[in-house]
Amino acid sequence: MVERIPQHRHCNECGKAIVSTEKYCSEECKTKRDTKLKQRKRQLLLLYFGSFIAFVILVMFSFVRF
Repeated sequence: MVERIPQHRHCNECGKAIVSTEKYCSEECKTKRDTKLKQRKRQLLLLYFGSFIAFVILVMFSFVRF
């Protein structure tokens, strides 16, 4: 016989099956996910800023004649 599995979702952080409309199984998973997202945003911002600074330096050196 086939066993029926109730409709469920999986926690966006840990992957645990949950039978609700929430995205996370607990507040702990929600705070972990928020922390990871903030860290990724910070890293992306630093990457953009560093790339911009490197581009400005390269442009400045391209106009300097030795």
